[in-house]
Amino acid sequence: WGGSHFHVDTMGFMPTEWNLYNQSFCGLLALCFIVQYSTRADPDPEVEKLKTKPFLAFQRLYLVIYSLAFFADWLQGPYVYALYDFYGYDTRQIAVLFIVGFMSSMVFGTIAGALADKYGRRLMCIAFSIIYIISCITKFYNNFWILFVGRVTGGLATSLIFTVFEAWMVSEHTEQGFPPELIGDTFGLAYFGNGMVAIGAGVVAEGAAGEYGYMAPFGLAIVPLALCGLLVTYGWKENYGDAKLDIFSGLGNAWQVIRSDPRVMYLGIAQSAFEGSMYTFVFMWTPAIATAETKTTLPYGTIFAVFMVCCALGSSLFSYALRKGVNILSVPKYIHAAAAIANFLVVMFVEDKTIVFFSFCLFEVACGVFFPCYGTLRSQVIPEENRAAVMNLFRIPLNAFVVVVLIKVKFMPVEMVFSITTAAHTIAFFAYTAFAARSPK
Repeated sequence: WGGSHFHVDTMGFMPTEWNLYNQSFCGLLALCFIVQYSTRADPDPEVEKLKTKPFLAFQRLYLVIYSLAFFADWLQGPYVYALYDFYGYDTRQIAVLFIVGFMSSMVFGTIAGALADKYGRRLMCIAFSIIYIISCITKFYNNFWILFVGRVTGGLATSLIFTVFEAWMVSEHTEQGFPPELIGDTFGLAYFGNGMVAIGAGVVAEGAAGEYGYMAPFGLAIVPLALCGLLVTYGWKENYGDAKLDIFSGLGNAWQVIRSDPRVMYLGIAQSAFEGSMYTFVFMWTPAIATAETKTTLPYGTIFAVFMVCCALGSSLFSYALRKGVNILSVPKYIHAAAAIANFLVVMFVEDKTIVFFSFCLFEVACGVFFPCYGTLRSQVIPEENRAAVMNLFRIPLNAFVVVVLIKVKFMPVEMVFSITTAAHTIAFFAYTAFAARSPK
């Protein structure tokens, strides 16, 4: 779902023709804001009492920093593939570069999680900004091995953005003594904002690339990354996991947590299966939605914007459900069922591109609910001393899944790929069912 992996063809973001895609964008955006308004206009007075000035200041700063990090990520997403193609690399070389990114996230990201627990989550958030800036700089050089280094650093940065910011926030929220029921509120706002940021970043990147070339979005991304690093440096204090452990002991303890607590294990399986399928979708939605006649004319930028609105809608629905007192434990079963159905519909109706499009919209709504929901659940079950390391261990199977699919995808028809993702979402459903059965109601 992160921008660094999203390939969007570089066509106009909002074309002038009134068609299915921009109609869907306008309708879904309106629905998204209606749900947000309904959520914020009728808040739970008991929950609102808990939102003290210190909490709101803490939440606002986190949301600004989180949004800057993802704004930089989304700026780059649509143009990674396009830049490599512009530099003259063939499909095989580009595939190698993408695989390297996932391999880097899988290998180095795991160690980074243990480093964050030992040496500090704030420090690793600062390191994220520096590492991602290095990745951006490499994009200015048409040299395969420099771009290779850029993919290594980009993969590590991707692993960090999905783990250390959340680990810092949950730890600081707890340390400051803020009520645990407010964590879900922060997650909901963060992922709603992320959807909006993605749309804005797409428009900005489109303008920059059109005016200055495919390298421009990467240069532009350095600005929010630098701001992110500065705000973390001067606005956050440090927090740690178990600082007494060395790196490999930290990883060993994280693995022991997963082995010894079935809830953590099943939650990790469900998360990995869902996210592995999600990243596969990132690479497959373009060929799935296009035909031989439409692949050069489809408004990919608008379709991407629709998907991001759907994600924001999902996050808004999550916030609305929290305000209405829905038990969070009951939500993921619907997420995984919706995701499995959406992917299965693509398999069954792969030639009907309207059904495929709306199936993808349903899946993106599920993604929008998934991220804040699972963030809240992780905050409840993963031990504080191993939080970042455990979260990064969850990313090993999902990255391995994506690497295997990327290697094999050129040999498989679209419907076979989505049969695999349907199976993965079904596994996620049953894994989460096992987690819920072992959790206090």
